[in-house]
Amino acid sequence: MEAKATSEYFTKAGKRPMIIERSASPGIGKYASHTVGDTFSDVASMAQSVTSIMADNIAGVPLSGSDICGTIYDTTPELCARWHFVGAFYPFSRNHNTVLTRGQEAYSFANEIYEG
Repeated sequence: MEAKATSEYFTKAGKRPMIIERSASPGIGKYASHTVGDTFSDVASMAQSVTSIMADNIAGVPLSGSDICGTIYDTTPELCARWHFVGAFYPFSRNHNTVLTRGQEAYSFANEIYEG
């Protein structure tokens, strides 16, 4: 109901809303997009993000996405690079992690990637 009210408010104001929800219920795709939530920085979570996004799409949420490189624990340069390749095919994605983990922007791995 929050997503619906927010979407309707912005639509009436002549704006195009971009609402991202962590929780979802049937019909949410009409009013908001969905993120699959915090993921671990590992290959299994990267694989599961693909099936989670597909499940959202089947359930009527066309704009669904995941956190690139994982949110929980430190990522590696290789995992992050591979996840960016996978994330290019998500309807939407974001590079997001917690405060206590290492930075995972692409430029932060430049020395590690190009040395070896």
